[in-house]
Amino acid sequence: MGEEEEFANLPLPDQFQHKNWKARKGGYETATKEFRTAQPTDPIVREFILESGLWKAAVSDSNVAAQQEALGAYNAFLEASGTEGARKTRSNTVGGIVEKGLTGRPAAKTAAMESLLLLIELDKPDPIIEEILPYLSHKMPKLITAALSALTNIYHAYGCKTVEPKPVVKLLPKVFAHADKNVRAEAQNLTVELYRWLREAMKPLFWGELKEVQQKDLDKLFEPVKAEPQPKQERLLRSQQAAAEAAAATGDTGEGGEEGEEGEGEEDAGIDLEPEFEAVDVLAKVPKDFSDRLASSKWKDRKEALDELYAAVNVPAIQEGQFDDLIRGCAKSMKDANIAVVTVAANCVECIAKGLRKAFSRYK
Repeated sequence: MGEEEEFANLPLPDQFQHKNWKARKGGYETATKEFRTAQPTDPIVREFILESGLWKAAVSDSNVAAQQEALGAYNAFLEASGTEGARKTRSNTVGGIVEKGLTGRPAAKTAAMESLLLLIELDKPDPIIEEILPYLSHKMPKLITAALSALTNIYHAYGCKTVEPKPVVKLLPKVFAHADKNVRAEAQNLTVELYRWLREAMKPLFWGELKEVQQKDLDKLFEPVKAEPQPKQERLLRSQQAAAEAAAATGDTGEGGEEGEEGEGEEDAGIDLEPEFEAVDVLAKVPKDFSDRLASSKWKDRKEALDELYAAVNVPAIQEGQFDDLIRGCAKSMKDANIAVVTVAANCVECIAKGLRKAFSRYK
């Protein structure tokens, strides 16, 4: 008893770093109580923001009983410190939360998952997802499984409009090819969760890289999801909460407030699933004498010029630039007396439109 009292008299940072696990556990418990009633400007909150490295060791505490209390203290700290606390500490804590928290006892897993969800809620999801993704390539299957499970919970809570899905979807073939059956099973769970939000639109990003038997298994799991209504975001970022409160204060959310929310979830336009390609500077590849050859009196010269243009612009993504002359030339060629010239000119315009995407609108 005397030893515990001695530990309790130490400053909290010293308790956090003590060699004795009982001292650390006591420090975490005391910190939890203090953070629960603290304000962002209180000295204890400021101290643990400034000494954010304390959390790195705490969430990875080697003693399972102490670690569970550490995760509880960290969550209480995040609630008290808000966005600043999340930003200052996440680079020190996410790794330990995944490696030690998500693989620990049930209570620790629950607290660790809440830590990740809180870190996202208080700021934005991208930094947390970026910290988790490397674990999908880890040597230890249990860490891959833990990371996949965390991602499933994150998408379930925040949805694919708030949390960018493409980086995760593109990694699915890798985890489906893993030798460990638990990894593959958890990959299935994540894929079904993503399918709830994205439906068939997600398939082009990864489907062709799966085995046929995996495709069939997933299609069976997708079938009941198709009958479900479009899911709604269950947990809002603090920025989204503030926007909703502001809208409510100004009366923007009336009787149809909930319906508007549902309508937003039904639209796929807000989720960008276009594959990412490196934009090509096609203007540099267009023959310098293109305009002269396009004005030739011989249809074969005109077609050859357009064929070379097509070879240059037939790429997935095009760098923005001055395409006015090319578009005008192609538009004129689409009225050519020779059908072969017309066809190639139309194909060139289509390629430029697809490559430039939204930037092409100025030429319409």
